[in-house]
Amino acid sequence: MRVVVFGSGITGVSAARELLKRGHEVRLVDENVPEKAPDIPVRPLTETDIDWAELVIPSPGVPRTHPMLAKARRVLSEIEVATDLLEGKLIAITGTNGKTTTTTLIHRVLQAQGFDAGIGGNISPPLMTLVPDNPAYVVAEISSFQLEWIEHFRPDIALCMNITPDHLDRYSDMDEYIFYKLKIFENQRPEDIAIVNEDDPFLKGIPLRARRSSFSLSTPPEGDGAYLDASQIFFTGAIAGPGPKVPDPAKVGGGVIEDMLATALVGRYLGVDTLTMEEIFTTFKVIHHRFETVDTIDGIAFIDDSKATNVGALEKALSTLTSPVILILGGRDKGGDFSGIAERYTHIIKKAYVIGEAARRIVCEISGMVDIKEARDMEEAVTLAYAGASPGDTVLLSPGCSSFDMYRSYAHRGEVFRECVHSIPKSMHAR
Repeated sequence: MRVVVFGSGITGVSAARELLKRGHEVRLVDENVPEKAPDIPVRPLTETDIDWAELVIPSPGVPRTHPMLAKARRVLSEIEVATDLLEGKLIAITGTNGKTTTTTLIHRVLQAQGFDAGIGGNISPPLMTLVPDNPAYVVAEISSFQLEWIEHFRPDIALCMNITPDHLDRYSDMDEYIFYKLKIFENQRPEDIAIVNEDDPFLKGIPLRARRSSFSLSTPPEGDGAYLDASQIFFTGAIAGPGPKVPDPAKVGGGVIEDMLATALVGRYLGVDTLTMEEIFTTFKVIHHRFETVDTIDGIAFIDDSKATNVGALEKALSTLTSPVILILGGRDKGGDFSGIAERYTHIIKKAYVIGEAARRIVCEISGMVDIKEARDMEEAVTLAYAGASPGDTVLLSPGCSSFDMYRSYAHRGEVFRECVHSIPKSMHAR
């Protein structure tokens, strides 16, 4: 088959390598040929390539509306091509927030039970890299971008953790964003399992072909599901019974507890021992930049939640805290609405400092509800936050925006925050 792989990042290169190994004619193309080329030649994208190709595989970052894709005979996502080659049981996780942590937890739980489990997708590495080893279980983090070009992609177990406004710079409105998120369920059959967050208004009651299972932080779901009671998970319905204990939500964040609820359901269906899950949960270290405590200085806690790149993740962080919060937010605008969050959490947001391209809009949107001020950069925001905080307060970096206006990634942004925090004792400890 003649295949054009559009995008020379890790996903495109991995797909091109595997398809070349399988005897296909492959052209790896990009709009901007990288200075440091991979081991496969990269050529500039032209209409001739699209005309030549029987199949185009775009990288997730290529918008669905790209004019070249409209000219292609057939377009498929890398996850569609990869899972057609993989034979193992597919567990696929999507959602606005919590995908990476849930994917990581499920993989660790399966490995701890002794299962042959691979991990990939939106979390590195790409699914195509799992094809040579062909693990018995494939745990895949799946983004809405990856779901745009599927045909037969069908998880044995599909999870949607939540849906909150995000990527509205790519999608025309929330309805379009939700449509692509829910495509994770569209090819499932009655013998498959669909796991949804019962507490999420966009997911509660959605029609599903597969066997429904749901989770809730507080309310026992009807039918199969899981809920939390006094830091322990309990299962309901046909899988009823006590489940694993989990950490105090105040230490890891309420979002991580939801991730553990979903993980526990997957483990229950696949026959993982309760004590095995409990060991993974109670020893779990929060993934970097996800509600991660950096330090406590003069009784002030500093939390790095740089991965909160949308308003839903920001709200999840605020909902976990009870102490007064000095909030650092902002970055590249993704179209999120901050006014509702400001109104709901005005009682704990003591002060807010905003940085980045979205700063002016955010200030205009919430200045009547929250004491907010623009800062030049992260260093000034952290300095001002520390100066205005009192013992018992929390300085929270939870931007609600992407990082690409000022930083290479959310991780880079988080590292800069950590550096600023760690510089405080040297420069400002004498208050």
